[in-house]
Amino acid sequence: SASSDLVPYTYYFRYIPYLFLGALCYTMGYILMAFKKGDIQKRMEASAISVRRQSLQGLLAMGVIGAILWLLGILGVVLMYGNTFLNSELCGYYIANTLLMLVVSLSLSYLIGMFIPNSNILSGVANIVSLSMCFLCGVFVPMDVMDKSVLKVAQFLPVYWYEQVNEILSRHHSLTPELLGKVRISMGIEVLFAATFVCLILVVSRYRKEG
Repeated sequence: SASSDLVPYTYYFRYIPYLFLGALCYTMGYILMAFKKGDIQKRMEASAISVRRQSLQGLLAMGVIGAILWLLGILGVVLMYGNTFLNSELCGYYIANTLLMLVVSLSLSYLIGMFIPNSNILSGVANIVSLSMCFLCGVFVPMDVMDKSVLKVAQFLPVYWYEQVNEILSRHHSLTPELLGKVRISMGIEVLFAATFVCLILVVSRYRKEG
């Protein structure tokens, strides 16, 4: 059923992508820069472990950092809104959507970090990626007041699809089959973005070793 009033934790979840992208772009960048220093990179390249396996293990290690950040995000909404959030019929969809956004942010941050040579460039790139994506995709400005041409461009960015789900969830107390279909499509597109970024990471890693 639709509601004219947004649920109280709407804005909390709306800003989650900025938290994830901002924090992870810096974290991934600094960690990956550390691995490029000294003989660490050469030792990794000379290792018997394949580039694909090294990249996947790296992503899993970053996943631990991401999981901590995600848990802190969920803990925050539970502490602030308590049973109002936990007793919502759509609680599970909010949690699933933020988890997908985390996976997207992790993979994108890892991909960006592979190209960052120093901390000065990292700071600029992290700000550009997180701020521009959030401005275009309805994090800072609600989608219903944004220009339609901007939203058409935003559809090529993963945060747009996260916010699409968030908008639907925030305006309804339960989901009709039609709304559920829209939520699943948007979440599926988030998964595709994450898979694309992971594939690019593997391709870049292999190209660099062969080069």
